[in-house]
Amino acid sequence: MRLFIGLWLISMPLFAAQTVSLRNDREGKSYYATSSYLKSMNKALNQVSANEIEDALEDSLKDVTPQKLCSFDLNSSLNEKLKERNPRFNQLVGAIYYLRSENHIDDTVMKLLLTANETSSNYVRYNGREQQDTYLPDHKTTNEVLLLIAAFEKRFLKGGCLDEGYRALYSEMLKVNKNLKDHQIESLYITALDQKLISQSVYNKLEQARSTDLQNNTLTLKSYYQKVSSLRLQYPLRDPNEKSDYITKKFDKEKISHRTRLLENYTDLQIILMGNVIKKLRERLESPKIEILVYNKETLAETITLEPMERFRFAIRILRKEMAQLSLNTYFEGRQPGYLDLMAAAYEIGIVTASEIEELAGLQDIWNPKKTWWEKARVWVNIASSVATVVIPPPYGFIPALAIVVIEATTEKSKNGNELDPTSLF
Repeated sequence: MRLFIGLWLISMPLFAAQTVSLRNDREGKSYYATSSYLKSMNKALNQVSANEIEDALEDSLKDVTPQKLCSFDLNSSLNEKLKERNPRFNQLVGAIYYLRSENHIDDTVMKLLLTANETSSNYVRYNGREQQDTYLPDHKTTNEVLLLIAAFEKRFLKGGCLDEGYRALYSEMLKVNKNLKDHQIESLYITALDQKLISQSVYNKLEQARSTDLQNNTLTLKSYYQKVSSLRLQYPLRDPNEKSDYITKKFDKEKISHRTRLLENYTDLQIILMGNVIKKLRERLESPKIEILVYNKETLAETITLEPMERFRFAIRILRKEMAQLSLNTYFEGRQPGYLDLMAAAYEIGIVTASEIEELAGLQDIWNPKKTWWEKARVWVNIASSVATVVIPPPYGFIPALAIVVIEATTEKSKNGNELDPTSLF
């Protein structure tokens, strides 16, 4: 653990010195690749050329340091430079889509830029003093929050990015009153403007941020870049051109891809810890020998060599134990990542390859707790009979092994009908 923290601290000065690149190095087909995506992109290309869009991005990033990365500023710079090419240019979203289609950015960066554009483009409607008087919170809360709003520009924004500043302000407002409602916050902004505590420009930014729920965005362009840079420093990619289509597919019922969800919800250290769970599983499956040593006081009395199936089941139980223990790790604060999170993390740091994760995607059905043992087993049989395993460690392939791991982990019961304790090895 100290090694991870040490590498992170060492890497911090490097972030300030390096040239910023947002190029996609993990994702295949975009999560956003729809017909409207293509239509918007073509509109942009009708106004400016592909080279002009690429040059605009390069120029916009040329003098930007990692610490000054901001999705709002990048959008503004892109738009300004493209208008220099064509004063009538008004298709920034299409230009962003084009940059993603050519892998100059990935889906996570694109989402950040699209969110910033939506926020900046949002029409601000001033509802006037009538709404202000109707929806203000109690007198004490109103006075304290107004002081925070008045200090927004100097204390929270300070020449930085709107998403970071707004989230900081929102957090402080909730410390004053954790039950503040959205309509009350709207009225507080109106009051601050009416009392000339803030300018019209600041009011517009606050209202645009509020109406697009900017406070819920856990990831910023700066934090994204620092996170990915840290991961690449500690786990350099074997093949930067390797891409996975599965990692950009929709995550369950959420409107987000697997990889974007991973980067939004977990720190670089958490991603490393999650990926290493799969790394250790692989090492155990590939090990030609696993032994249990029995000591008589200080003397080795017996060596029990596990047979192939015993080694396999040993690896299964260790995996279940380590998955359960992640939630007990202080870095996860009680949160237990799921199977798909572990696989996304393992791919992000290169523990599994793109071809492997595409095959592993087929195992998702086995992890469904509502399926019976036989339904899960049938999925594994189909996979095991149709897939030429990517890696063939003794005695089983890595991919079919994971399928059996899933079956065991989600269906095994003790004799009294209760689920076995996953934190216990035996």
